[in-house]
Amino acid sequence: MREKGASIQQLLLALALLAGVCWNLAHAAELQAVRVTSSPTGTRAELQLDGPVRYKLIPLSAPERLVVDLAGVDAARGMALPAAAGLIRGVRSGHPVPGTTRIVFDLGDKVAALQPRLEQGADGTRLVVEWPGDGPAAPAAAPAAAPQVAQATTPPTTSRDPLAILTAGAGQAAGGPSAMNALPSTVPPAQSAPPPVASAPAATAPSAAAQAPVKTVEDIARRAGLRPLVIAIDAGHGGQDPGARGANGSREKDITLKVARELARQVNATPGLKAYLTRDSDFFIPLARRYQLARQHKADLFISIHADAFTSPTARGSSVFVLSQRGVSSQAARWLADQENAADLVGGVRLQDKGDTLASVLLDLSQSATMKASEDMAGQVLAGLKRLGRTHKNEVERANFVVLRSPDVPSMLVETAFISNPDEEARLNDPAHQTRLARAILDGVTGYFSRQPPPGTLYAMQAEARRAGGGTGATYGGGQP
Repeated sequence: MREKGASIQQLLLALALLAGVCWNLAHAAELQAVRVTSSPTGTRAELQLDGPVRYKLIPLSAPERLVVDLAGVDAARGMALPAAAGLIRGVRSGHPVPGTTRIVFDLGDKVAALQPRLEQGADGTRLVVEWPGDGPAAPAAAPAAAPQVAQATTPPTTSRDPLAILTAGAGQAAGGPSAMNALPSTVPPAQSAPPPVASAPAATAPSAAAQAPVKTVEDIARRAGLRPLVIAIDAGHGGQDPGARGANGSREKDITLKVARELARQVNATPGLKAYLTRDSDFFIPLARRYQLARQHKADLFISIHADAFTSPTARGSSVFVLSQRGVSSQAARWLADQENAADLVGGVRLQDKGDTLASVLLDLSQSATMKASEDMAGQVLAGLKRLGRTHKNEVERANFVVLRSPDVPSMLVETAFISNPDEEARLNDPAHQTRLARAILDGVTGYFSRQPPPGTLYAMQAEARRAGGGTGATYGGGQP
């Protein structure tokens, strides 16, 4: 009887296992949707799934394609494929073998995809594949045309040396708008036309402007092969992340975008500077991706714009943050432990082929220099904000913000004001205040670069011109708001 009972139990167990296998086969993972979007940061593809899956990426050339194979996945019945966007020229699907769904992205150019990742959300799992963009830095407003100078206000010079041209113009209205945007012409003033003669009509001598265009600071920098200083501007939050919300309903993501755009406009209007916006519309970027984009675009400075919030509506004032020392040390360990990061460039040195000790020393040196520059720049920006109004604290603050963790790009986070304070919320929504806020930040940036100009830039050439002129030369660093 016992043997019969044991046989029945074994049979029931076998049936249960078989039922479980059949249930798993009947409930294979499902690909629910494929989405493709394009933004200033590049092209993004999302494969929406109802659970974790095993996948394989196969890049193909001639023509350029990226194949994504999803093992044990069925496509949802009637699932539509997205239209072309950005780098992706078309999307196709198929089944190379039973039980595997294949998605093929036809690409318009040979661009390597970033490391894919699985993101968990309330609606399931997303397999995200991104291709970095390489378009214009930002569609910020173009700088105003430089005012024309009718004639030279200093003795003409025929020197082709940019430094000599700058020195020759040193006495012209130092600090004024025209001094900041244009240099004297190297062509002598036009001579008066000779009197007419009876046998020929009167002749008019060409004007100085017709003989040669006025040389602007941008012209000189371009001809001298000087590179612009790239300022990466990050509008905090965005997309599904609205950030803090003000008492009157303002969203932090909207305010930060407006301030970032205005700052980019002023940066682009400043000779020797060029803006790069991590986002110029309402979409979300992962925090670590923000400073990675800055490094990708070879930024000289990264500024993340935010609007603070607190439980009390009386909290007020701006703040400037740099990375805390604890964040530096912990991030350095992560960089050295991550093979993908270790293969990256830090301060122009490749770490992958270095021993652990040497790599650690090189990274520490790079981060120390970056931290020093970050603190100095942040101090200059905080001083500019103090001239604009009240600051929350009198010194630069330190915190372990993810967006500040770049090892070789000086970085700061600016809390423009407390959006939770009704008065400051109203000011943050005022375009005039946004302009003044951007100007205060920019003044700090240009003040730092004027004191410590990087080699090969317009700021370095200006410093050389000032030394050559005995320190009395005009400064051309500021643009018009």
